[in-house]
Amino acid sequence: MENKFTHTNLPSVLVSIFVAVESITSVHAAFVVLLVGSALLSGCLALYALYVARGQSGDRRLISLFALLMFGAAIWSAGDGVLLLIVDERSKAALKGALSIVTVVPPLAWVLFALNYAGRDRWLNRRTYAVLAVEPIVLLLMALTTGSHDLLWAGGEVTRTATGAIPILDREPGPVYIVHALYSYALVLFGAYILLFRGRTQDTTFRGQAALLIFGALVPLLTNLAYFSGVGPNLNLTGSAFTVSGVAFWLAISRYHLLDVVPVARESVIEEMRDGYIVLDESNRLVDANPAAERLLSTSLSVGQPVANVLPTDADVLGEDGDERTEFVVGEGPGRRFVDASVSSVGRGDASRLLVLRDVTDTRETEQRFQTLIENSSDIVAVLDADGTIQYQSPSTKQVLGYDPEEMVGGNAFDYVHPDDQADLATRFAQGVQDDHTIKRVEYRIHHADGSWRVHESVARNLLDDPSVEGIVINTRDVTERIERERELAETNERLDRFASVVSHDLRNPLNVAEGYVELLEDDIEDEQCRGYLTEVRASHDRIGRIVDDVLALAREGGELSETVPVELESVARVAWSSVDTDDASLDIGDSTPIDADRDQFARLLENLFRNAIEHGGGTGGGGADGNHVTVTVGMLTDAEGFYVADDGPGLPPELRDSVFEPGVTSRDGGTGLGLAIVADIAKAHGWTVELAEEDGGGARFDFVVEER
Repeated sequence: MENKFTHTNLPSVLVSIFVAVESITSVHAAFVVLLVGSALLSGCLALYALYVARGQSGDRRLISLFALLMFGAAIWSAGDGVLLLIVDERSKAALKGALSIVTVVPPLAWVLFALNYAGRDRWLNRRTYAVLAVEPIVLLLMALTTGSHDLLWAGGEVTRTATGAIPILDREPGPVYIVHALYSYALVLFGAYILLFRGRTQDTTFRGQAALLIFGALVPLLTNLAYFSGVGPNLNLTGSAFTVSGVAFWLAISRYHLLDVVPVARESVIEEMRDGYIVLDESNRLVDANPAAERLLSTSLSVGQPVANVLPTDADVLGEDGDERTEFVVGEGPGRRFVDASVSSVGRGDASRLLVLRDVTDTRETEQRFQTLIENSSDIVAVLDADGTIQYQSPSTKQVLGYDPEEMVGGNAFDYVHPDDQADLATRFAQGVQDDHTIKRVEYRIHHADGSWRVHESVARNLLDDPSVEGIVINTRDVTERIERERELAETNERLDRFASVVSHDLRNPLNVAEGYVELLEDDIEDEQCRGYLTEVRASHDRIGRIVDDVLALAREGGELSETVPVELESVARVAWSSVDTDDASLDIGDSTPIDADRDQFARLLENLFRNAIEHGGGTGGGGADGNHVTVTVGMLTDAEGFYVADDGPGLPPELRDSVFEPGVTSRDGGTGLGLAIVADIAKAHGWTVELAEEDGGGARFDFVVEER
């Protein structure tokens, strides 16, 4: 059977509206204005939300859902207003059927908006959308096939209100429409509950937002319930109720900046944060947890699970009263984690306490590494406060001083210092505290547990202003053995100096006497053979004299410098040349620049090189035994900072090149082998590197490179 309400056309609708306008009363005009005004307000809010959404990348989904909610409300309200103006029954029936589909939009948009606003983004997935889409699809199919069944509407007729002439379509809702209405109520109530729960756990700003949103959602719901219950006029004023919703939402926008300040989405903060969190109820069961908590505890978590089942047995963090904090280890071996856990009271709703977990593995491993280094160090590390009170003493104290570190903490460090050293050490310490600088190396005696006094060397750094230290850090080393070796070396040097004095005095006197007798014998002896013997004796005396000079130079002057000043190479070279028996040898000086050196030691170095070149190159006395003429050249290096000394003699034998600077090594019979050793010692004292080279035409060359200090 054909339903008389299923056919209509646009002209008949317009005619119907025109007739209705002519016959409208002031009462009905007020209802129409109310509905149309609500539609305009909701539409403006929707357009404003879309405008704002263009510049809100993070909250675009939330604002778009708000716009959808407002557009749905605007269409619903406008449709109800037009429905009041239509007189034709079939037009009314067609529009009412279309509005049945429109009424699906606001409840769906509302619940999605509430979920997003409350941070329940994890519920907004394809599965949720698919479930929510079932009811609108069923309703749409029912509306399209309403001419063949009475499931959506059970029929009806046009009646007139008691207060005016505008007809109202009075139709009984079918079972599908009743289910749709109940389903819509459930969505609205569910969204309101979500916002209500959210408002209880947020600050005042978000509570005000949520209260206005809930109020704006419940007014249309209650109005629709009143219409279907027969309370009030026989008009569906749900659309007009959205005027109140629009005002509430407008207040949320203007007063609380709804579209500018919204609760941060849970997934963007809690779900992705590095720290783990677990919400507990009063029985210490899990109410909620994020993925980071599962990762830190290396286990899966579920709601209602006792937290004691997932925490290590030694994690004593859940005290009876107040807040707690502790640290525990999860796992073993290389994969273990150090977790810092803190519990704070919540006391809201089902939540009782919040357990926050933080991964401190890197920090603890670094601390343990440095702790191990300190504990196994032979040096003592101590931390003192500004008056010298010991705050920390490293475990090496037991090994170095024989005291237990714990026993020393709280005492004054100066009580362990030798009385004769206390005053000077206290003065330096006070200066370091006052001037906020590093206390340079200082030596002092400190009392050992066995009753002896040990010599310690310390450096200190003022870290009183460092909140992680708040003290003076002292690094101390036992240098008793070094001081003892230095004392022994000083005694050895003193004995060597006495020996050198004996050599100088006790050998030179007999040697001078022997020289005198040789001169007397040379005057009295005419036999040529005997005179040859006396020449050999004189040569032996000369060698003994050179040995004495070289030994004294090694013992007293070899490695000691008085003062270094810039000296001209040419000037020192000519002074040294005049001090050597050069006979017919010649000195050639190239370019010359000032060199930082001890003038006397520098001259001695050149004297030994000149003497070595003359003696090994051609001998003395008319060109030497073989009559060779030797030329010694002195100049500055071109490829490095330094100078060189070269000669044109026969050079050094290859087998002696690696050991030429060792004492006693010589290539000449009768040589002492000490001259080049003295050269090496003086060069080392100056910080010069000496290298042996060869001249292109033969001879020996010594390069002295000045090292940077």
